[in-house]
Amino acid sequence: MSKKEKYDIFAIIFGIIITIPMLILSFSIGDNKLWISDVKTLIILPLSLLAYLLLIYDFLIKTFKNFKKKRFFDEITLTLIASIVAFIVGEYVEGLAVVLFFQIGEKFEDYAVNKSRKSIKEVLDIRSDKATLYIDGIEKNVDPYDVNVDDLIIVKNGERIPLDGNVYKGESFLDTSSLTGEPVPKRVKEGDVVLSGVINKGSPLIIKVSKPFYDSTVSKIMDMVENATNTKTKNERFISKFCKYYTPIVLILALLIALITPFFGDYTSLNVWSNSFFNAASLLVVSCPCALVLSVPMAYFVGIGEASKIKMLIKGSAYLEDLSKLDTVILDKTGTITKGNFVLTDIIPALNDISKEEILSLAKIAEYNSLHPIALSIIGEDKSNIDISEWKDDKTVEGEGIEGLYKNKLLLVGNIKLLKRHNIEFIENKEVGTIIYVAYDNKFLGSMVIKDEIKEDSKKALIDLKKIGIKNTYMLTGDNLETANYVASLCHIDNVKANLLPLDKVEEVKKIENDKTHKKVAFCGDGVNDAPSMGIVDLGISMGGIGSDAAIEASDIVIMDDKLSTLVKGKHIAKRTLNVVYINIVFAILIKLIAVIIATLNLIPAYIMWIAIFADVGVTFLCVCHSLTLMIHKKYK
Repeated sequence: MSKKEKYDIFAIIFGIIITIPMLILSFSIGDNKLWISDVKTLIILPLSLLAYLLLIYDFLIKTFKNFKKKRFFDEITLTLIASIVAFIVGEYVEGLAVVLFFQIGEKFEDYAVNKSRKSIKEVLDIRSDKATLYIDGIEKNVDPYDVNVDDLIIVKNGERIPLDGNVYKGESFLDTSSLTGEPVPKRVKEGDVVLSGVINKGSPLIIKVSKPFYDSTVSKIMDMVENATNTKTKNERFISKFCKYYTPIVLILALLIALITPFFGDYTSLNVWSNSFFNAASLLVVSCPCALVLSVPMAYFVGIGEASKIKMLIKGSAYLEDLSKLDTVILDKTGTITKGNFVLTDIIPALNDISKEEILSLAKIAEYNSLHPIALSIIGEDKSNIDISEWKDDKTVEGEGIEGLYKNKLLLVGNIKLLKRHNIEFIENKEVGTIIYVAYDNKFLGSMVIKDEIKEDSKKALIDLKKIGIKNTYMLTGDNLETANYVASLCHIDNVKANLLPLDKVEEVKKIENDKTHKKVAFCGDGVNDAPSMGIVDLGISMGGIGSDAAIEASDIVIMDDKLSTLVKGKHIAKRTLNVVYINIVFAILIKLIAVIIATLNLIPAYIMWIAIFADVGVTFLCVCHSLTLMIHKKYK
């Protein structure tokens, strides 16, 4: 705990200790004579003033800083002026109570924000403080910032990987739960990509660094979280703008009450002037927008913190608000609804004199240089037995497949479009799955069936999304229509578009976004190929895209655990957050309106300042406590 925090706690405790007995004295024997004066002047004033001065130390610093920035009107200015006026008109305990309760409200806000920040930090405390360089068998501990691309580092059992890279030597298991939430260790070997932030749970790994520390997965995630509150919602912008004009209006109105109302009575009486100043001070206290200024941004921050606990990173409060209003979701298929782990399940020869092994061998040669998941399912883990010495002039045809010359004869491996373009006669394979056709020397050899397994939680998640307000679901995929319809029917998806090239997908997203019947549209994809689509819609959501620059930079929300069910939980949190915000706004404004009427018309003169204090700091306290309930309610977990 810092010195300032210790001082603040001491000042609040001292203020409470002084306020309670002074309040009792003020209402019981405050006007009684004591020596040459009375109890109020000799006891209540000095003790209240001492506690008051201890409490406003922070106020004065903030006000001075605001004045230097030419920000003259905010809730602190109003509170300070109101408390000073209360002391001037002899209401010492009320003046002390104004700042005491305000400070208590701020402490509750700090508690909530710090707790949320701590929860985010605990979830994402994955940045390593050191790296071990490995140079000619010699180890050297250095700062991760000092490691360059292509340097070799060694990561031993139990150590966290400090930078992104590829396994240069070794084989081990990695605990990736800090990034994905997945408890099952992931096996890695030479050549595999490894991400910063995960923990080595096996043998030592020598890793060749692929990115500098500032550009690593961990750094990008931490930067995103640290800037999460920079994007304000419409509610927050409204409140900031409201306070900018509201505060000077209230000050002018209070000044008019103080200077003009005495002329409607006996303006020669000092008591009349004292009462008018007291009423003006009450109006200032009532009018302080603390409940809105403190509780609304705090509710958004707590909501973002709660989302981080379920492995959902939200870049700003504006995106949390969009998530709460979401009614349309566009989904990529591979890696979003399905696992993206393609498996070759069958090979169907079209000719009697061709074997399955020959078809697979030719497909492996064509796909040798491809990193596409389907290509990897064909090639397998071992490339050493693939002879590409006679494979040349190969090129990838977007949305179709691969063509090139093998032994100076045309080899085609891809979908129907590729064969049709080359006028190859073929037998269409109607099986469910991704169908890859193979043709060589202008002859159709056969087809291969590759299937992608649907994620365990996809079906239930899509049903649950509809229960919480998602009215329209779309699936856009480059896969064939049969496979797309099969997946859509299992997962209860409303609309399907298949056989789409990347540019076709963007055009479809534009059409959906431009449909005026949709309130808020989100695109869920892997964050790499789908980055252009994410930029078109209201909300870009990366599913399982950790480690991809596009996932972090193009999307507004990153779901780290690769589960659609996390989107359901996140929408629950967003809706609850917005409910809290709206209730706080309505409650605060309603109570203040009632209190302003009482203060302006002087309806209950004996208790007007205490009504004002409740309408300001009491309502602030209640709104802050209401925002804290976001941490307590765990229905979405």
